[in-house]
Amino acid sequence: MPATTNLQQPAPEARERLLGAALELFTQRGYAATSVREICLAAGVTKPVLYYYFKSKEGLYQQLMEDSYSLFESMLAELSSFPGSVRRRVIHFCEGVFDTSVQQLPLVKLIYSIYYGTPQGAPPFNLEQYYDRMLQVILTLIQEGIAAGELRPGNVNDMVWTALACMSIAIEEQLCHCNPRLDRASMSRMLDIVFDGLEVH
Repeated sequence: MPATTNLQQPAPEARERLLGAALELFTQRGYAATSVREICLAAGVTKPVLYYYFKSKEGLYQQLMEDSYSLFESMLAELSSFPGSVRRRVIHFCEGVFDTSVQQLPLVKLIYSIYYGTPQGAPPFNLEQYYDRMLQVILTLIQEGIAAGELRPGNVNDMVWTALACMSIAIEEQLCHCNPRLDRASMSRMLDIVFDGLEVH
């Protein structure tokens, strides 16, 4: 349904309320099971306001994903500039991704449900780019560590995936319905074990 042309511009906070309501409903009920009416009701706005900002439910979902990836890229840029040894930088990077994932847990749950769950009819969005970018950052750091003599030579891809696995399993524990069995400190200790085996002594 096209945006109405005679609608006065809504208050800017209505846009954020729509994004927040959509995130909560998509996470709780799934994309396909959530209606425009339900999103508008939860956000306290009318349908024309949603159409004004996003044109459709599909547009709202796309904006939610695009905003999340922009936030993700900003976080990566900040975490990647951390000084120190490669060991410290990789662990700091993983801790930062973990912290952000916990802070944005509803969004992470939505991404996981869309990527790993049954098809929900959501518009296409390249969710693999999140993992690809994290792999790229850790790969670059590991290669720097080997070149600087901090880490022993070996199969770089195996090293990267091992570090990423520690972070991923700790984040996924936060998504479980039970009490998480791993936390930030657990992840950092596992990464220390990994780097004990990788560092040149």
